[in-house]
Amino acid sequence: MERFYWAALSAFPGLGLKNIPALVDYFGSARAAYTASREDYLATGLPLEPRRLGAYLKNRRPGYPEELAEFCARQHLQVLCYADRDYPEQLKQTAMPPVALYIRGSLPDLQQGLAMVGSRNASEYGLQVARAFAADLSAAGLVIISGGAKGIDTASHEGALTGGGPTVAVLGCGIDITYPARNASLFARISENGAVLSEFPPGTPPLAGNFPQRNRIVSGLARGLLVVEAAKQSGAMITVGFALEEGRDVFCVPGSIFLPNSAGCHSLIKAGARLVDRPEDILEELLPRQPLVRHGPSLFSAPDLDLTPTGQKLLQLLSAQPQPLEDILEKTGLDLATVSRELLDLQLKGAVAMLAGQRFYRI
Repeated sequence: MERFYWAALSAFPGLGLKNIPALVDYFGSARAAYTASREDYLATGLPLEPRRLGAYLKNRRPGYPEELAEFCARQHLQVLCYADRDYPEQLKQTAMPPVALYIRGSLPDLQQGLAMVGSRNASEYGLQVARAFAADLSAAGLVIISGGAKGIDTASHEGALTGGGPTVAVLGCGIDITYPARNASLFARISENGAVLSEFPPGTPPLAGNFPQRNRIVSGLARGLLVVEAAKQSGAMITVGFALEEGRDVFCVPGSIFLPNSAGCHSLIKAGARLVDRPEDILEELLPRQPLVRHGPSLFSAPDLDLTPTGQKLLQLLSAQPQPLEDILEKTGLDLATVSRELLDLQLKGAVAMLAGQRFYRI
């Protein structure tokens, strides 16, 4: 029952997320912290604002932890609390980690997690890019994390499922509410091969203020963040702010200069975020020794250029970012004569170009 007392402590606003672990430590258990009196709370010396504390005590219900336990049992949900050994370490190290997570499905290993975010009103280009990146990166071993919303979020989850890997959807409402309603079948598929989760107590509606709070979890669970398509003023840019604060790698896909939904990505690229135009660009940073093996057709599949297996391998390795010859040799493990011959063939076929200093990039 202890974890349901953790969940109950965060279900009623007033204590402050940052104070709850300290309260549990002070009182010795989440149960004791939940049932403490006003005088006991004030005696802790923690920064508990009296008016908010009063609101918490007024709303707190004695039997609520038991209600949560019964609800989770009926719904076949897990509750993961801050004190659990399995609580994601990356999330715990963020500025304001959630005290409890309600989980439908099974939370995968998030050491190789990539968050993907973008516009709800995405262009067809953005949706295509999100599905293609997510499918290839999922097949390569990354866990795709997104917010379950329409647009780029939905396309990212769908692509991850196509790639055969687990994906995680973080909701901005209670775990018992399907929002958007059109994603009911998608959430069911995600929970079979990953997890749908929320920090909000059951019954919490999808209020606008919940989504920035949700975004810190999307970023906090991941090692890096890919912005597929976003306007300058958007929820995706809020997620970028959390990612930068936590030292996450930020990747951006460029778009049309005439579309407002590209402005956010372009501003981030100008500010130093890494421009990516192929899934391999992200693997270089997050899984540098992991080859990208595609299962089925992809937007990024090598064109039919009648290449040798080595030539195909080199073409998949290269991206729009120029790479020195010595780096290519190290990544492939091949000898200089073989790599030089294949690179020359790729240049003659118009697939690769070379800059000064023997730096090669994909056209």
